[in-house]
Amino acid sequence: MNVKKRILYLFILLALTILTACRLDFSEDKSSVQQMVKNDGSVGKAEKKGTENKSASDEKEEPAYTFNATVTLDSTSMLVEGDSTLPPDVTLYVRLRAYPEDASVTDIKDYQAEPYTKVISEDYMSIREDGTFKSSGLERPDYPQSYLLELIFAPTRFEESMQQKLVTESESVEDLPGMIPIDMPTQNEFLDDVVPRYIKHVNIMLSDEGDGDDVTLELVPVES
Repeated sequence: MNVKKRILYLFILLALTILTACRLDFSEDKSSVQQMVKNDGSVGKAEKKGTENKSASDEKEEPAYTFNATVTLDSTSMLVEGDSTLPPDVTLYVRLRAYPEDASVTDIKDYQAEPYTKVISEDYMSIREDGTFKSSGLERPDYPQSYLLELIFAPTRFEESMQQKLVTESESVEDLPGMIPIDMPTQNEFLDDVVPRYIKHVNIMLSDEGDGDDVTLELVPVES
């Protein structure tokens, strides 16, 4: 009996040892799995956050001020008119520049061709009390030529009193959102400094082609 009891005790002790080892292994595995899930979750959140930040940075900044405009072509005369959220008495500048004769129609329509620096025709328009504006005396030569018509708002050119109307507290006109840097040659200046401005443009094709005469065209934003 003593021998049998000893064998039984040894068997029970051995079984308990095995079960205890198994419990520890299961506990370690569970801990490892929990840690793995935690790590994966953290990585997932970090990746998601990074994607959200990237998407936010890829979004274009909305401009502080907007203007919509069209140009109506009638032989050698052009009428630019539209509306804007800019304050009254702000001045918009419109200019006409010619494309090189060897520029392809495709490049011109895709705004890939570069016009000459020289300004062919220009005009200055003031924003009225109702937010509208209209050009006067803007013309194009009567010879066959494709042109780029540009409408520009340059806030840094205004007097200090007007600049104060364009900004909120602690801002400056150079920091207005949505502007892009361009040069601004005029008939009176060959080349001005490159500074941020709002600008829209439209192509004017040959007078005997589509979008060349007896048509109203919408000016579109310039891609930065």
